[in-house]
Amino acid sequence: MKTVGSLIGTLSIALACLAGCGSGSGTGGSGGSPGTGGAMATGGATGTGGATGTGGATGTGGVTGTGGVTGTGGAAGTGGSGTGGVHGAGGAAGGGGLAGSTGTDGTAGASGGPPALTVAGNKLQDGTGKTVVLRGAALIDIGSLYMAGGNSASGITARIDKLIAAGVEGDVVRLPVYPKIDYNAGYPYCSPVPYPVGTGPSTTCTPTSPLSAGDYDSKVLKPAVDYATGKGLYVIIDHHQIDNATSGTSAADATTFWTDVAPQYAGYTNVLYEPFNEPIDSSATWATLKPIVQGWIDTIRAAAPGNIIIVPSTSYDQHPGDAASSPPTGSNLMFTAHIYPGNWNSTFMSQLSTATSKVPVFISEWGYTEASGSSVDDTSSATWGTDFQTVVNGDGASWTAWVADNSWTPSMFMNSALTQLTPFGTLVQGWLAATAQ
Repeated sequence: MKTVGSLIGTLSIALACLAGCGSGSGTGGSGGSPGTGGAMATGGATGTGGATGTGGATGTGGVTGTGGVTGTGGAAGTGGSGTGGVHGAGGAAGGGGLAGSTGTDGTAGASGGPPALTVAGNKLQDGTGKTVVLRGAALIDIGSLYMAGGNSASGITARIDKLIAAGVEGDVVRLPVYPKIDYNAGYPYCSPVPYPVGTGPSTTCTPTSPLSAGDYDSKVLKPAVDYATGKGLYVIIDHHQIDNATSGTSAADATTFWTDVAPQYAGYTNVLYEPFNEPIDSSATWATLKPIVQGWIDTIRAAAPGNIIIVPSTSYDQHPGDAASSPPTGSNLMFTAHIYPGNWNSTFMSQLSTATSKVPVFISEWGYTEASGSSVDDTSSATWGTDFQTVVNGDGASWTAWVADNSWTPSMFMNSALTQLTPFGTLVQGWLAATAQ
């Protein structure tokens, strides 16, 4: 999500981000306009770069076979089946012997990362069939954090370190990748370092540090993914657009984005794809949006057959029950909902209940601010957070809290050093501690 606060100059954002950013998340979904959706956001800090794990090592054998027999150890390379490891290379052929086979199951791009998960019925499961519930936090625009780090991924990795130090990292982190402009229901947000997709509105929107698609991936996104992977986290790559998908160009922009990005992380067992942050489409039915979502799924699946895909719905992801009742075609699909005090009404509760009875749900945005204001994330109830926690624990949904910052809202941190938690951040911390897997 985003807010009107996101319209501040990108230079001041960069300076503020060195500790904690300033921008806004909106109202209307994760960044939508006031009223129906999510809340707002901001933040930034400097950190250390990502590191790559060792992955599947080359199989041990491949020594000379006697009389043409297969070389000893020509079997699968060690590490090929390790969690998060790359394919084992297999033993080389012994003299006169056969080459060892390639290791299996090690499909992640960075070794040491969490193992692949799959969808079975309305559950998310690991390789042993155990039900898994992912819980964690969302970062702000990773392009803003990159700029705050002096045009370095250290700004992103430092923010991940802040989450870990505060005990709010859980086992998954959401990485919002902003296009050239996030339309944000009339409150456009222009990332200082966007992914170069989209044309933008009539409003002038000039990136501070524009990058090519290849440079964005190699300098911003991949270092962030690899660093989080090295910390043992699952990662959501979130194409963070807030706009109508049934009209305009944003749906096509998302297809372009996933055509570029999906192949690059297909080998990561711990990476989930969120095709479109929040379709507004408040007057559209799910039947109208569904074929567009199907197109994104098909684009991703053409290059990434196994990664979990998080399916959106209409009205800022407030109709997961409609989507779950007539799901797109495909495997390993989860369904999202973006929940804030201002939209969490009986209709939305019923939609969530319907969805969780049919499919695995990933609430990729939720949060609140204890205030009596009119923002979608404001609540005067001292028990909103714990009441929400009870519902979600009962439904068994996965989640990432929005947002890990002191300025983007609803804020998990109180100070720019990101060392003091808000009541919302404190609830997240306690929830994660009580449900650690």
